[in-house]
Amino acid sequence: MTWRDIAYKDINDASRSRGLWVLFALLTVLSVGYALAHSYLGEGTFPAFLGGLAGVVGVTLPLLALLVGYKSVVHERTSGSLFLTLSFPHSRQDFLAGKLVGRSAVLLGPTLVALTVAGVVGAIRYGTDGAVLFPWFLVATALYGLAFVGLAVGLSMATTVNRWITLGAFGGYFALVTLWGGLHSLILVILHRFDVSVLSNMPDWALLFRLLGPNEAYDRLLRAGFDVDLATRYIADGAPVYVDWWMGIVVLMVWFVVPLMVGFRRFEPADL
Repeated sequence: MTWRDIAYKDINDASRSRGLWVLFALLTVLSVGYALAHSYLGEGTFPAFLGGLAGVVGVTLPLLALLVGYKSVVHERTSGSLFLTLSFPHSRQDFLAGKLVGRSAVLLGPTLVALTVAGVVGAIRYGTDGAVLFPWFLVATALYGLAFVGLAVGLSMATTVNRWITLGAFGGYFALVTLWGGLHSLILVILHRFDVSVLSNMPDWALLFRLLGPNEAYDRLLRAGFDVDLATRYIADGAPVYVDWWMGIVVLMVWFVVPLMVGFRRFEPADL
């Protein structure tokens, strides 16, 4: 057995989960529904539609990724099926690779299909001017989703205590998706003795720390792609290298790799 067999089994098992299909149906309804409703919410152009759709995806996709991955290992570990799986001649690295590929496919397959359907509806309603930016949107969204798959699978490998995994997954969601920008702004204002003008003209080091959040990194990538006015600071010739737009890709890769390394470091020597 190789990692491919584990990935295939994982995809097959996940495809029988009604809960996951309900969640992805919800994402499809939200995406296509937004495509239909965007003309009532913002400027009726395709780039403006993509910006609005990114806001919907930025909140829902991390939650889906965490739900897909946060019990991917611990469930097999506590039920004893992992012991049987690893009794075949393959390593724990194979198991990790198979799980990652399987959970990534389970997340990205339906998500990209749903967003493509929404993109087609958006192109019909708002025109194709700017539609060439849509592949960039899909690539950035895929990287964003993978960052949270890495976080979820790493968390699932790190411990067998369900409550810690649940707290870690949902606590991570609130900290990284909903609170990161607010906490960063609050700390920055305190450091500048409550001078709120610093928020409209952040020093470069503050921009760097802002970018370290996965939600912020995703936002920067999208702005660099199709909202140039807001991204001027990150794509200008004189922009510091550490706040340039490509740092968004680096940050999302770090969020994917580091939790996996930490989780596997605890998983590899553990008794099953």
